[in-house]
Parts: sequence; structure tokens; C-alpha cells
Amino acid sequence: MAAPLRTSLARLLFWRTEEAQSSRLREFAETEAFGARDLARAAERVQDPWTRRQLIRHAQDEVRHAGLLAEGASRPVTTGLGATMVGETAEDSAADIDAMGEIGFIAFVHGAEKRATAEFATHREALGEKGAFFESILEDERRHVAWTSHQLARYRSEGRGAEVDAAVRRMKMQRVTGAWMWLARRISLVTSTIVLTVVYVVGIGPFALLSGRGKGRARGWVTAKAPALQRPF
Repeated sequence: MAAPLRTSLARLLFWRTEEAQSSRLREFAETEAFGARDLARAAERVQDPWTRRQLIRHAQDEVRHAGLLAEGASRPVTTGLGATMVGETAEDSAADIDAMGEIGFIAFVHGAEKRATAEFATHREALGEKGAFFESILEDERRHVAWTSHQLARYRSEGRGAEVDAAVRRMKMQRVTGAWMWLARRISLVTSTIVLTVVYVVGIGPFALLSGRGKGRARGWVTAKAPALQRPF
């Protein structure tokens, strides 16, 4: 999709009203805060000092991004290492290095940062002057892509290229699967709405109308009468 078209769509879908802008920026802030948490957790588990330093610095950048985005939303929110959304715990929605493995986690972060760079660039253009705060975020995102790419290259130089390729394929497949699941949920929501509407109109509606056609039977709302109870006490 051409860049001007992506920018026009982003402006139409996400930034048309002040309320939409605020909501979208808060979502971005929450995502960055979650990312900081996951990166900090990963830094505790890796053994290589250089990788640990990069993860810590990356986590600090995400915390700063969350603050900038929340400020852009004109609504202060609490962010930091371990920040969570209402109703979620530290284990929910996490990119878990223990489950992914170190190479899998770095491959996941690399892909996520590449997508974030492209998306933030689009939103920066869509917002115009209001999106100036995206500039410093974009600068960090490009650096994040660079260091994760370098780290994957280091794994290859250590003879672990097959692991890197497998991790990259797995992340791409998960992204495709996630997109299909998102589409399936939207389709099921629309389908269930249509089916229930048809059932109500065709099945329940006529019976509701016929139920009020009895002799001497009032139609519409009827005031209930209090039952005559005979109490033995």
C-alpha cells in the first residue's frame, strides 16, 4: 500500500476526532509500557552482558515513549517497568522469554520494532504538526531495529543460523495466525448479530404479536395483580 494512502487511511480511521486521538495514544502508551516490562524481565535472564545492556536501554526507551504518548493523549497515566492495564496481571499479554527462548524473543522484538517503526511513521504523517512528538520515538525505534538485527547476526556468526531462521519463521506464522484470528472474531461478531436479528424478527416477533390476540386479553403492558394469599399464621 502506497505511503500517501496509508496516511490518509490512518487519518480517517484513527485521528478523525479528538476523542479518537486520545484513545489511540493511550493504547500506544499502554503497549509501550507492556513492552518495557517484558524487556526488563528478559534482561534479568540473558547471560551476555552486551545483550543485557541493550535490553535495559530498550526498556528505558519504552518507558519514555509511554510517557510521551500519554502526554500526547492529554491524560496522565502511570507507566513504568511492570505497568499493567486494568484487569490484567504481569503474566497476561506478555512476550515471555522463558517460553520463547532467547533467540525467539529477540526475533519477536526485531519484527515488532520493524512494524512499530512503519506504523509510527504513518501516524506521524497523519497527525501533522500534532505528531511532532513521534520524531524522538521513531529515532529510538530505528535504533531498536538496528540492535536486534545485529544481535540476530551475532547468533548466526555463532553457528546458530538455523535457530534464527526457525524463530523468524515462527514469528511470521504467529503474526499471520493472529491476523486471521482477529478477522475471524470480527466476522463471527457480525454473523451472530445478523443471525440473532433474523431469529428475533422471523421467529420470536410473530409469536409475540399473536400472543396478544386472545379474546378479552389485553395487549401491551399489563399491571400485575397481587395474589390473594391465605396465610395460616
